[in-house]
Amino acid sequence: MNSCSPIPQSNAIRGGTKEKILGTLAGWLIHALGCTLRVKWLHAASFENRDEPLILIFWHGQIMPAIIAWFRKNPRTRGLTALTSASKDGAIIEHTLRTYGVRAVRGSSSRRATSALLELKKTLESDTDICITPDGPRGPNRTLQAGPLKLSQLTGSQLLKIRVTCSASWKLKTWDSFEIPKPFSCIYLAVDEAVAIPRKIDAQEFENIRLQIEKDLSQPAFTP
Repeated sequence: MNSCSPIPQSNAIRGGTKEKILGTLAGWLIHALGCTLRVKWLHAASFENRDEPLILIFWHGQIMPAIIAWFRKNPRTRGLTALTSASKDGAIIEHTLRTYGVRAVRGSSSRRATSALLELKKTLESDTDICITPDGPRGPNRTLQAGPLKLSQLTGSQLLKIRVTCSASWKLKTWDSFEIPKPFSCIYLAVDEAVAIPRKIDAQEFENIRLQIEKDLSQPAFTP
């Protein structure tokens, strides 16, 4: 799906055979679940004709329904690269995403932050979309970290807010209330207008934008 060459990463964060098997198995189980689900997109016209790479953001707990819905109806032809943590859990997620043709850049605010930022910058420059869960990998849940906004400032790429609502789902007792859609239910995915983060703004303006995006991301995609 992504034509750019992989960026070498250390063996320490790639994980081993166990992570590869678990991640690949999880990916195909998600594919199977996705085949039973209905997907409805809302406001998709706000981005489908944009001709530049974008930074997709959605909450960590909505990874599963967001990925299922995105690849069911996504009209964009660009490849997609995801930021995942430099941990064994991140390695599992990396292999899960590979079943969808998604590359991974490994890093977080606590490990490989600078290297990951540079890799994401190169990815955008290669005309590839990226996706980030801005409250991951450790939370707090639904608290927008500054990283995606700073990446937007650095690259000029705009943030695309993605909101997901499941008509029926299980929510795990994890820090992010990880959501698993129930078979034969419906996923509603809303795509908001892309947001540009000005390169030159003061700290208060930056915080105001961060808080507004955080609030927007937490709104339901669909209210019955």
